[in-house]
Amino acid sequence: MLETRDVSVVHGRGRRVFTALAPISIEITAGESLAVVGRSGAGKSTLADAVLGLRTPAGGQITVNGEPWVSPRLRPQRARRHLVQGVPQDPIAAFIPRWTLRRSIERAVTRLTGEHDVRGAVARAAELAELDLELLDRRPTEISGGQAQRAAIARALACRPAVLVADEPTSALDPDTGRAVSAALLTLAEEAGIALLLVTHDPAFAARCTRTVRIGADPERN
Repeated sequence: MLETRDVSVVHGRGRRVFTALAPISIEITAGESLAVVGRSGAGKSTLADAVLGLRTPAGGQITVNGEPWVSPRLRPQRARRHLVQGVPQDPIAAFIPRWTLRRSIERAVTRLTGEHDVRGAVARAAELAELDLELLDRRPTEISGGQAQRAAIARALACRPAVLVADEPTSALDPDTGRAVSAALLTLAEEAGIALLLVTHDPAFAARCTRTVRIGADPERN
């Protein structure tokens, strides 16, 4: 379960401060998907980054499974970092080019979880993401964009997350591949009991989510 309570983010210092994300409160329970939509610059990706722990909120609090996750004075604890995982917009760039997909995913599992059967965890996650197991031994530049996105989903799933954050996960894909990836994400969230936070400009993708929230304002300068 993911909950944000009046979370806001600002950029800059002194007189050059502007609001990147106005205070927002959302709640996503296990198995639900929430689409975050709105105009460019309204703070959608900033919200995603805050939930991932990549940006420190100026105010408010984020909780995961009822426990504090991120606030102005709190960063994600290392022992719990596996609970929130992301699916990037550019999956190929998110992998180390010289490593095989298997090595990258195994490294994430080793660093973030106490899993003993790392290889088995990676294989199970790949199957859930509908990624051919033989592709695990290829490098990211040797596969298609859709395959790379499924590999990114597999890497996230292998870490046993409670929350999955997907920021424009289909924007770099062709329409058919994008529909397949979007269907996979929604199905996985529901069946695996994962709270899915989706940032998207695709109205069809957003309409298939459990709920939608619109962030409508442009950043405001203070």
